[in-house]
Amino acid sequence: MPGIVEVPSLEELEVPQVKVSSAVLKAAAHHYGSQCDKPNKEFMLCRWEEKDPRKCLKEGKEVNKCALQFFRKLKLHCAEPFTQYWTCVDYNDLLELRHCRKQQKVFDDCVLENLGWERPDLGQLSKVTKVKTDRPIPENPYHSRSRPPPNPPVEGELKPAPYGSRLFFWDW
Repeated sequence: MPGIVEVPSLEELEVPQVKVSSAVLKAAAHHYGSQCDKPNKEFMLCRWEEKDPRKCLKEGKEVNKCALQFFRKLKLHCAEPFTQYWTCVDYNDLLELRHCRKQQKVFDDCVLENLGWERPDLGQLSKVTKVKTDRPIPENPYHSRSRPPPNPPVEGELKPAPYGSRLFFWDW
């Protein structure tokens, strides 16, 4: 054992929950992704670099705060079109968005008019981006593993298999 594991207190872990269903999350995903992009990427970068979720509690709280603010703005400005949109998504098989394009158009127009948020283009949120962060690079011994030794030299002469490849049992 490397030492004593420090567990965060319950007060540190306490955050208000985003109590929405999967249909609501899926219907709002495009706008949420564009509005809360920086906190989400900061949190994922922290999780990737630290390899310890306890060290990323602050970033996780920022993600939760952004999500709560996002859904409060939607509720305040576009509650009716959004409700129609996520209800349509919820009542369709497999939560597919393609059956709800009319409701999506009304919702996107409302969001653009009242909040000034444009729906991101298809594939825009999945592009690889660099994250600028103020956090220092962690000093983690697991990241600085030594390189494995090179393969030992092969003794003797390598000849092809006498009956063809061993990966396939036919040869044509």
